[in-house]
Amino acid sequence: MSDCLDDDAPPSAKLVVKVLEYSDDPLTQQQIATRTRLSPRTVRSSIKRLKDRGVLEERVYIPDARKQLYVLTDSIEECLQAGDRTAESAEAV
Repeated sequence: MSDCLDDDAPPSAKLVVKVLEYSDDPLTQQQIATRTRLSPRTVRSSIKRLKDRGVLEERVYIPDARKQLYVLTDSIEECLQAGDRTAESAEAV
């Protein structure tokens, strides 16, 4: 994952990426906070940082337009999947 994110990304931002990576659906900020057990302020800060760096995309949450859904960008998804394949092939050796 470190190849996909900048080296100075805080652990909280990396945790948000991992939660979104393993989620089948986009998540709201509240759902991310619940799954990571991080404070809402920390999640908000991590989301802002990740959005500014092009790691996350923001979508409208149809049931409540005041909320946003967050999902990893396609390029980050591909990077993470490539890293997983590399790790699997290294284990096979």
